[in-house]
Amino acid sequence: MAREIRSASDTPTAKANLQPDDGVNSFKDRLVKLIPSEIITAYVTIQGLISGYVGEGNKVTLMWVVFGALFVLTPVYLYFITDVRKWGQIIFTSIAFVIWVIAVGSPITTILDFPSVFIGSVLLVIYTLLIPFFYKG
Repeated sequence: MAREIRSASDTPTAKANLQPDDGVNSFKDRLVKLIPSEIITAYVTIQGLISGYVGEGNKVTLMWVVFGALFVLTPVYLYFITDVRKWGQIIFTSIAFVIWVIAVGSPITTILDFPSVFIGSVLLVIYTLLIPFFYKG
């Protein structure tokens, strides 16, 4: 399955590149394609390595650096590795990465006097389920 979301408004050139079983993506397909799973996996893996490290060092600063690097890498990865050319999809997927980071544990500890993981989880459910309704490709 191609990573780029296919819509009815794709140009004839884009439609010419569709595989025989490809077509307009369903809600479920859009939902899956808007989750930056590879980048989230990298973040969670690095987060586990850093939190398990028992040596000297500022873990919070390092997590900010990791977050920043992966945030910058997200659109680059989508564009060059997965061949996503729709900037709307790249932007929504990059925003999704930020929300996923807040939900799984980020250097931010509280948001609006709530634990950031709690707020992130609420935002994650709402964002993940609503964006495919609005972004059709």
